[in-house]
Amino acid sequence: MNFSHQHDYESDNALEKAIWDDPALLAALELVDAQQNEQLEQAKKRRRLAQYSWGGGAVAACFAIFMWTLMPVNEQPPISSSDLVAVQQFTSGKAQQVNLSDGTQVAMNVNTQLEFSENSHARKATLANGEAYFSVHRDESRPFTIDTGNATIEVLGTAFNVDKTLRETLVDVFHGKVSVTSLDGTQHVELVKGQRARVSDSTIQVLQFNASQPDWQQGWLDLDNVSINDALFQLNRYSEKPVVLSNVPSDIHVSGRFAVDDILGAAKLIAQLNELDVNQYPDSIELSKKDEN
Repeated sequence: MNFSHQHDYESDNALEKAIWDDPALLAALELVDAQQNEQLEQAKKRRRLAQYSWGGGAVAACFAIFMWTLMPVNEQPPISSSDLVAVQQFTSGKAQQVNLSDGTQVAMNVNTQLEFSENSHARKATLANGEAYFSVHRDESRPFTIDTGNATIEVLGTAFNVDKTLRETLVDVFHGKVSVTSLDGTQHVELVKGQRARVSDSTIQVLQFNASQPDWQQGWLDLDNVSINDALFQLNRYSEKPVVLSNVPSDIHVSGRFAVDDILGAAKLIAQLNELDVNQYPDSIELSKKDEN
Protein backbone atom coordinates (compact mmCIF):
# COMPACT_ATOMS: atom_id res chain seq x y z
CA MET A 1 0.00 0.00 0.00
CA ASN A 2 2.75 2.43 0.86
CA PHE A 3 4.51 1.69 -2.39
CA SER A 4 1.29 2.34 -4.34
CA HIS A 5 0.78 5.71 -2.67
CA GLN A 6 4.40 6.69 -3.35
CA HIS A 7 3.99 5.73 -6.97
CA ASP A 8 0.76 7.71 -7.32
CA TYR A 9 2.46 10.79 -5.76
CA GLU A 10 5.42 10.59 -8.10
CA SER A 11 3.10 10.11 -11.07
CA ASP A 12 1.12 13.22 -10.11
CA ASN A 13 4.33 15.23 -9.79
CA ALA A 14 5.55 14.08 -13.15
CA LEU A 15 2.20 14.96 -14.73
CA GLU A 16 2.16 18.41 -13.10
CA LYS A 17 5.71 19.09 -14.28
CA ALA A 18 4.84 17.98 -17.78
CA ILE A 19 1.84 20.31 -17.85
CA TRP A 20 3.80 23.35 -16.64
CA ASP A 21 6.64 22.60 -19.03
CA ASP A 22 4.31 22.25 -21.97
CA PRO A 23 5.36 24.81 -24.69
CA ALA A 24 1.77 25.60 -25.60
CA LEU A 25 0.89 26.50 -21.99
CA LEU A 26 4.00 28.66 -21.63
CA ALA A 27 3.13 30.53 -24.81
CA ALA A 28 -0.44 31.05 -23.60
CA LEU A 29 0.78 32.40 -20.24
CA GLU A 30 3.21 34.79 -21.98
CA LEU A 31 0.35 36.05 -24.14
CA VAL A 32 -1.84 36.66 -21.10
CA ASP A 33 1.03 38.47 -19.35
CA ALA A 34 1.65 40.64 -22.41
CA GLN A 35 -2.05 41.53 -22.61
CA GLN A 36 -2.09 42.50 -18.93
CA ASN A 37 1.00 44.68 -19.39
CA GLU A 38 -0.57 46.36 -22.39
CA GLN A 39 -3.77 47.04 -20.43
CA LEU A 40 -1.69 48.50 -17.59
CA GLU A 41 0.18 50.81 -19.98
CA GLN A 42 -3.11 51.95 -21.54
CA ALA A 43 -4.49 52.74 -18.08
CA LYS A 44 -1.37 54.79 -17.28
CA LYS A 45 -1.73 56.67 -20.59
CA ARG A 46 -5.37 57.44 -19.78
CA ARG A 47 -4.39 58.80 -16.37
CA ARG A 48 -1.64 60.91 -17.92
CA LEU A 49 -4.04 62.16 -20.59
CA ALA A 50 -6.59 63.10 -17.93
CA GLN A 51 -3.93 64.96 -15.96
CA TYR A 52 -2.72 66.71 -19.13
CA SER A 53 -6.28 67.62 -20.11
CA TRP A 54 -6.92 69.07 -16.64
CA GLY A 55 -3.67 71.03 -16.75
CA GLY A 56 -4.40 72.29 -20.25
CA GLY A 57 -7.86 73.34 -19.11
CA ALA A 58 -6.38 75.25 -16.20
CA VAL A 59 -3.92 77.00 -18.50
CA ALA A 60 -6.72 77.82 -20.89
CA ALA A 61 -8.82 79.17 -18.03
CA CYS A 62 -5.96 81.34 -16.77
CA PHE A 63 -5.35 82.61 -20.31
CA ALA A 64 -9.04 83.38 -20.69
CA ILE A 65 -9.03 85.35 -17.42
CA PHE A 66 -5.90 87.22 -18.54
CA MET A 67 -7.42 88.08 -21.90
CA TRP A 68 -10.67 89.13 -20.16
CA THR A 69 -8.77 91.77 -18.19
CA LEU A 70 -7.32 93.16 -21.44
CA MET A 71 -10.62 93.39 -23.31
CA PRO A 72 -12.21 96.77 -23.85
CA VAL A 73 -14.93 97.28 -21.28
CA ASN A 74 -17.78 96.93 -23.75
CA GLU A 75 -16.49 93.44 -24.67
CA GLN A 76 -16.18 92.11 -21.14
CA PRO A 77 -18.73 89.52 -19.99
CA PRO A 78 -21.17 90.66 -17.31
CA ILE A 79 -20.44 89.76 -13.71
CA SER A 80 -22.80 86.91 -12.91
CA SER A 81 -22.06 86.57 -9.20
CA SER A 82 -21.41 89.09 -6.45
CA ASP A 83 -18.53 86.90 -5.29
CA LEU A 84 -16.61 87.34 -8.54
CA VAL A 85 -13.94 90.01 -8.73
CA ALA A 86 -13.62 92.24 -11.79
CA VAL A 87 -10.20 93.62 -12.66
CA GLN A 88 -9.41 96.16 -15.38
CA GLN A 89 -6.13 97.78 -16.39
CA PHE A 90 -5.70 100.79 -18.64
CA THR A 91 -2.65 102.57 -20.03
CA SER A 92 -3.13 105.70 -22.11
CA GLY A 93 -0.56 106.90 -24.62
CA LYS A 94 -2.99 109.70 -25.46
CA ALA A 95 -6.03 111.21 -23.76
CA GLN A 96 -8.95 108.81 -23.84
CA GLN A 97 -12.29 107.99 -22.22
CA VAL A 98 -12.79 104.58 -20.55
CA ASN A 99 -15.73 102.96 -18.81
CA LEU A 100 -15.25 100.92 -15.65
CA SER A 101 -17.24 97.78 -15.01
CA ASP A 102 -19.28 99.45 -12.24
CA GLY A 103 -20.56 102.17 -14.60
CA THR A 104 -18.00 104.82 -13.64
CA GLN A 105 -16.63 106.95 -16.49
CA VAL A 106 -12.98 108.00 -16.49
CA ALA A 107 -11.27 110.53 -18.76
CA MET A 108 -7.57 109.68 -18.76
CA ASN A 109 -4.89 112.23 -19.56
CA VAL A 110 -1.84 111.25 -21.64
CA ASN A 111 0.65 108.78 -20.13
CA THR A 112 -1.70 107.59 -17.38
CA GLN A 113 -1.86 104.14 -15.80
CA LEU A 114 -5.01 103.04 -13.99
CA GLU A 115 -6.16 99.77 -12.44
CA PHE A 116 -9.68 99.07 -11.18
CA SER A 117 -11.17 96.15 -9.23
CA GLU A 118 -14.54 95.51 -7.63
CA ASN A 119 -16.51 92.89 -5.76
CA SER A 120 -19.83 92.84 -3.90
CA HIS A 121 -18.48 94.99 -1.06
CA ALA A 122 -16.10 97.60 -2.50
CA ARG A 123 -14.68 99.34 -5.56
CA LYS A 124 -11.03 100.34 -5.75
CA ALA A 125 -8.92 102.18 -8.32
CA THR A 126 -5.14 102.61 -8.28
CA LEU A 127 -3.66 105.55 -10.12
CA ALA A 128 -0.07 104.43 -10.68
CA ASN A 129 0.86 107.37 -12.87
CA GLY A 130 -0.68 110.39 -14.56
CA GLU A 131 -3.98 112.20 -14.26
CA ALA A 132 -7.64 111.28 -14.63
CA TYR A 133 -11.11 112.77 -14.27
CA PHE A 134 -13.60 110.46 -12.54
CA SER A 135 -17.36 110.59 -12.86
CA VAL A 136 -18.21 107.92 -10.29
CA HIS A 137 -21.37 105.85 -10.58
CA ARG A 138 -23.25 106.21 -7.31
CA ASP A 139 -23.50 103.05 -5.18
CA GLU A 140 -24.11 103.72 -1.49
CA SER A 141 -23.42 100.11 -0.55
CA ARG A 142 -19.97 100.09 -2.16
CA PRO A 143 -17.63 103.04 -1.57
CA PHE A 144 -15.26 103.95 -4.40
CA THR A 145 -11.66 104.49 -3.32
CA ILE A 146 -8.58 105.63 -5.25
CA ASP A 147 -5.02 104.98 -4.12
CA THR A 148 -2.29 107.24 -5.53
CA GLY A 149 0.56 106.08 -3.32
CA ASN A 150 0.60 109.10 -1.01
CA ALA A 151 -3.15 109.67 -0.70
CA THR A 152 -6.41 107.73 -0.41
CA ILE A 153 -9.56 109.22 -1.91
CA GLU A 154 -13.04 107.89 -1.08
CA VAL A 155 -16.43 108.76 -2.58
CA LEU A 156 -19.89 107.31 -3.10
CA GLY A 157 -20.75 109.09 -6.33
CA THR A 158 -19.30 112.36 -7.56
CA ALA A 159 -17.04 114.02 -10.17
CA PHE A 160 -13.44 115.00 -9.47
CA ASN A 161 -9.96 115.15 -10.99
CA VAL A 162 -6.89 113.38 -9.59
CA ASP A 163 -3.38 114.36 -10.63
CA LYS A 164 -0.39 112.34 -9.43
CA THR A 165 2.66 114.56 -9.79
CA LEU A 166 6.27 113.90 -8.89
CA ARG A 167 5.79 114.06 -5.11
CA GLU A 168 2.18 115.15 -4.57
CA THR A 169 -1.41 114.28 -5.35
CA LEU A 170 -3.83 117.02 -6.42
CA VAL A 171 -7.58 116.44 -6.02
CA ASP A 172 -10.06 118.89 -7.58
CA VAL A 173 -13.78 118.43 -6.82
CA PHE A 174 -16.29 119.44 -9.52
CA HIS A 175 -19.41 117.83 -8.03
CA GLY A 176 -20.40 116.20 -4.74
CA LYS A 177 -18.16 115.48 -1.77
CA VAL A 178 -14.75 113.77 -1.66
CA SER A 179 -12.87 112.41 1.35
CA VAL A 180 -9.05 112.60 1.20
CA THR A 181 -6.59 110.98 3.64
CA SER A 182 -2.81 111.31 3.71
CA LEU A 183 -0.56 108.26 3.40
CA ASP A 184 0.30 108.11 7.11
CA GLY A 185 -3.36 108.54 8.08
CA THR A 186 -2.73 111.59 10.25
CA GLN A 187 -4.44 114.08 7.92
CA HIS A 188 -8.02 113.85 6.67
CA VAL A 189 -10.26 116.38 4.90
CA GLU A 190 -13.62 116.39 3.15
CA LEU A 191 -13.79 118.48 -0.01
CA VAL A 192 -16.79 119.97 -1.77
CA LYS A 193 -17.24 121.53 -5.21
CA GLY A 194 -14.60 124.16 -5.93
CA GLN A 195 -12.06 122.85 -3.43
CA ARG A 196 -8.63 121.40 -4.18
CA ALA A 197 -6.49 119.21 -1.93
CA ARG A 198 -2.74 119.23 -2.34
CA VAL A 199 -1.49 116.09 -0.63
CA SER A 200 2.01 115.02 0.30
CA ASP A 201 2.89 112.02 2.45
CA SER A 202 1.91 113.68 5.73
CA THR A 203 0.22 117.00 4.92
CA ILE A 204 -2.92 118.18 3.12
CA GLN A 205 -3.33 121.76 1.95
CA VAL A 206 -6.87 122.83 0.95
CA LEU A 207 -7.21 125.53 -1.73
CA GLN A 208 -10.01 127.07 -3.77
CA PHE A 209 -10.28 126.94 -7.56
CA ASN A 210 -12.78 128.13 -10.12
CA ALA A 211 -13.15 125.94 -13.20
CA SER A 212 -15.89 124.02 -14.95
CA GLN A 213 -13.58 121.25 -16.15
CA PRO A 214 -9.97 120.15 -15.61
CA ASP A 215 -7.33 122.40 -17.16
CA TRP A 216 -5.73 119.51 -19.05
CA GLN A 217 -8.96 118.91 -20.96
CA GLN A 218 -8.70 122.51 -22.20
CA GLY A 219 -5.05 122.12 -23.27
CA TRP A 220 -3.42 123.87 -20.32
CA LEU A 221 -1.05 122.98 -17.51
CA ASP A 222 -1.38 125.13 -14.38
CA LEU A 223 1.58 125.05 -12.01
CA ASP A 224 1.39 126.65 -8.58
CA ASN A 225 4.74 127.05 -6.83
CA VAL A 226 6.03 123.57 -7.67
CA SER A 227 9.69 122.57 -7.80
CA ILE A 228 11.35 122.86 -11.17
CA ASN A 229 11.82 119.07 -11.17
CA ASP A 230 8.08 118.60 -10.70
CA ALA A 231 7.34 121.21 -13.37
CA LEU A 232 9.40 119.31 -15.95
CA PHE A 233 7.91 116.00 -14.79
CA GLN A 234 4.45 117.32 -15.67
CA LEU A 235 5.56 118.99 -18.92
CA ASN A 236 7.19 115.78 -20.08
CA ARG A 237 3.83 114.00 -20.10
CA TYR A 238 3.08 115.95 -23.26
CA SER A 239 6.53 116.19 -24.85
CA GLU A 240 7.81 113.98 -27.67
CA LYS A 241 11.34 114.57 -26.42
CA PRO A 242 12.16 115.15 -22.76
CA VAL A 243 12.90 118.50 -21.17
CA VAL A 244 15.99 118.03 -18.98
CA LEU A 245 18.04 120.09 -16.54
CA SER A 246 21.78 120.71 -16.62
CA ASN A 247 23.48 122.33 -13.64
CA VAL A 248 20.22 123.96 -12.48
CA PRO A 249 19.58 124.55 -8.74
CA SER A 250 16.86 122.22 -7.46
CA ASP A 251 15.37 124.90 -5.17
CA ILE A 252 13.86 126.84 -8.12
CA HIS A 253 10.05 126.88 -8.04
CA VAL A 254 7.71 127.42 -10.97
CA SER A 255 4.26 129.01 -11.24
CA GLY A 256 2.32 129.74 -14.38
CA ARG A 257 -0.10 128.56 -17.05
CA PHE A 258 1.44 126.72 -19.98
CA ALA A 259 0.03 125.43 -23.27
CA VAL A 260 0.61 121.68 -23.46
CA ASP A 261 0.85 121.73 -27.27
CA ASP A 262 3.90 124.02 -27.13
CA ILE A 263 6.44 122.41 -24.82
CA LEU A 264 9.37 124.32 -26.30
CA GLY A 265 7.54 127.58 -25.68
CA ALA A 266 6.80 126.50 -22.10
CA ALA A 267 10.47 125.63 -21.56
CA LYS A 268 11.54 129.02 -22.90
CA LEU A 269 9.11 130.80 -20.59
CA ILE A 270 10.36 128.87 -17.54
CA ALA A 271 13.93 129.68 -18.57
CA GLN A 272 13.13 133.37 -18.99
CA LEU A 273 11.47 133.61 -15.57
CA ASN A 274 14.40 131.92 -13.84
CA GLU A 275 17.35 133.27 -15.82
CA LEU A 276 18.20 129.97 -17.50
CA ASP A 277 19.40 129.08 -20.97
CA VAL A 278 17.46 126.87 -23.38
CA ASN A 279 19.16 124.54 -25.85
CA GLN A 280 17.27 122.30 -28.25
CA TYR A 281 18.86 119.03 -29.37
CA PRO A 282 17.54 116.25 -31.62
CA ASP A 283 16.69 114.09 -28.60
CA SER A 284 15.98 116.64 -25.84
CA ILE A 285 15.30 120.19 -24.72
CA GLU A 286 17.82 121.33 -22.13
CA LEU A 287 17.49 124.01 -19.48
CA SER A 288 20.84 125.06 -18.05
CA LYS A 289 22.29 127.67 -15.78
CA LYS A 290 23.39 130.80 -17.63
CA ASP A 291 27.07 131.19 -18.25
CA GLU A 292 28.22 133.97 -15.90
CA ASN A 293 30.89 135.00 -18.38
